[in-house]
Amino acid sequence: MKRKVILSTLLAGILLSTSALYANVNDAVASKEAKALNNPNSVKAHAMAQADVQSTRSKDAFRAKMDMKSFTKEASRDDAKRLKAIVSKEATQHRLALKKAPKEVTEGLQQTVVALRALHQNKVKPAKEALEKATKLFDKALKKDPKLALVPIADEIQVNDFTGDAKLVKHIIKATESLLKDHDTQAARNMLLPLQDEMDMRTQFIPMGTYPVATKEALKMLNKGNSKLAFTALATALNSVVTQVVVVPLPLITAQDLVLEASKLDKSNKKDALKLLSSADDELEKAVLLGYTKEHSAEYKSLQTQVKNIEAEIRGKNIVAKLYDHIKNDFKSLVSKHEKEHTTKKH
Repeated sequence: MKRKVILSTLLAGILLSTSALYANVNDAVASKEAKALNNPNSVKAHAMAQADVQSTRSKDAFRAKMDMKSFTKEASRDDAKRLKAIVSKEATQHRLALKKAPKEVTEGLQQTVVALRALHQNKVKPAKEALEKATKLFDKALKKDPKLALVPIADEIQVNDFTGDAKLVKHIIKATESLLKDHDTQAARNMLLPLQDEMDMRTQFIPMGTYPVATKEALKMLNKGNSKLAFTALATALNSVVTQVVVVPLPLITAQDLVLEASKLDKSNKKDALKLLSSADDELEKAVLLGYTKEHSAEYKSLQTQVKNIEAEIRGKNIVAKLYDHIKNDFKSLVSKHEKEHTTKKH
């Protein structure tokens, strides 16, 4: 039974490219969270922050924020519009960078799934026919390109959007520290659940060095009359699919977008430019507070300093063109580093 559960989850990802976000919210500790939030030492003058946190703690509200339909409906707000555009841009760039899977590979994979389902229903003949087709398709693909290794077969983008500002993050951290001092660990854990502001770009690859071999092995077992071993060989092959996850901090690319927008404004429009840069500075501070800076904290601080320098120039002589060019290059470099160093692969 355990193998079937793992397999069905994997198949859903491969065949349907579905994504799911689960929020494990423990309602039993809600009162402890509220108590921490009402602590005068940690929440004084933060009534709005308290409301935001309590809203986030609601299971329905939390899931609604992760729901794409809700996300689209809320796109009329400036921040939601910006986030939607940023996510769309990053997702497009990610998918364009992926090498397109050969038709033979995707069709071969589908045939192995057909075979697996047939074997699960004890239908040996259709399973054998599907495996024969899969074997021919994989052989054809490898003949065309013997160097085929990891071939992308599915991808999904999961967005974890924290809608608060840096001030709210500080507030939640302080309240969590208070809970931990009182050993209310579960309440503290749930307080930290919303503190995730990132895009997880997940791609699944079929390993062409081993997958076709497993398919042939399954067919061999079927020809010998051993459907159980054939099923096991196919299940093992499907569970050998490699998953790559690239984590992109949303505060970083949001700050980048804000600076880019400010750089396009007319020099006389100082008020709007300063507003955008102030928001960019807050996003960078939020990135630091959310812990997306372990490898590059110095570079984040450098970007923050550059934003403040541009703000100073706008208020003064307004000689900012070169400063904008410099900071845009630094953003590009840092985003690239993050994507490379926050990429994981697992079977």
